Amino acid sequence: MWNKKGKKPARAKKLAGEIFEYLVLSVIVAVFTFFFLYLTSQSIVEVYLDRRQIIPEGIVYAAIGVWLRGVCIAAAVIVFVILFLLLLGRRLSYLIQIINGVESMQKRENVQIPLEGDDELTRLAESINYLTATRKEISRREQEMKDAREAFIRSLSHDIRTPLTSVLSYTELLEKRETVTKEEMHSYMELVRSKAIQVKELMDQLLDGRSGTWEKVEDIRFLAEQLAAGWEELLEERFTCRTDLSGCGSFPGRADISALRRIVDNLISNVEKYADPDREVVLVIESRGNELRILQENGIRRTEGQVESRQIGLESIKETAAAYGGEVQAGPEGNVFRIRITLNIPALL
Repeated sequence: MWNKKGKKPARAKKLAGEIFEYLVLSVIVAVFTFFFLYLTSQSIVEVYLDRRQIIPEGIVYAAIGVWLRGVCIAAAVIVFVILFLLLLGRRLSYLIQIINGVESMQKRENVQIPLEGDDELTRLAESINYLTATRKEISRREQEMKDAREAFIRSLSHDIRTPLTSVLSYTELLEKRETVTKEEMHSYMELVRSKAIQVKELMDQLLDGRSGTWEKVEDIRFLAEQLAAGWEELLEERFTCRTDLSGCGSFPGRADISALRRIVDNLISNVEKYADPDREVVLVIESRGNELRILQENGIRRTEGQVESRQIGLESIKETAAAYGGEVQAGPEGNVFRIRITLNIPALL
């Protein structure tokens, strides 16, 4: 941001003093012009009369002197006016430039007035430049906040839709099944309840504009197993699923469990929308120290009229990974789509 570093007021000239300097200088030049013209013209007249041996009478000589003084005074006055107006005009034109700058500010245009001189007008121009830069910076920050808020709402709205879709899928599945055991009913209701809680948490974040809560987790592997089990349970009815946690060790850490669930939900959503149901879907979770690595791969479904992804879910995953100081790599590799997520799990203090 442009920083206002004005000159010290004690050393700055006063505009009135500057105008007085212009006046004194103009008077000095005008007086010098008068005496120079008067003496020069008087000498010229004397030489002219002497060469022609003309001896004017006293009254004529006095009239010539009055005429010469009048002409020289008029010339000196003209020099004084022109010089004073030229000197003063520089500051007046600068004042007009400042006024035009203020009018441009009212039209919300970017203004940068050049700094000239060292008086009140200069400090005024400096203040206008500072206000312009400040307004520009505020507008930039407001736009950034607006974009961030819209992205936050768009991401959470997408994440809210994912568990709601799962709830609808469970209810439709229950409606289609003619017989449901008590254990299956309990399992389905537990899943619906967990998704409803997740929706509530996401709605709280959306309404309050806050992020998730970081919690102490004694065993990250156990948490990963729960996430992988939920991932498989939601997809196994429609896809052939395989999970692999053999490379994930047990270690404690701090985690935003809600955010991790959002990652899994977005992975599920990606599979449901774009995966080939005739090919296996794989979820691999590994760890190296406090680094948690998640890999999902699936075949790419090729259908006519398929709607292109807006990658809102992928952007949500990237934002969550960034909160963990990690990264995301995603894209097709041949006819397989792979998403690689790296999360740095904070250690317990």
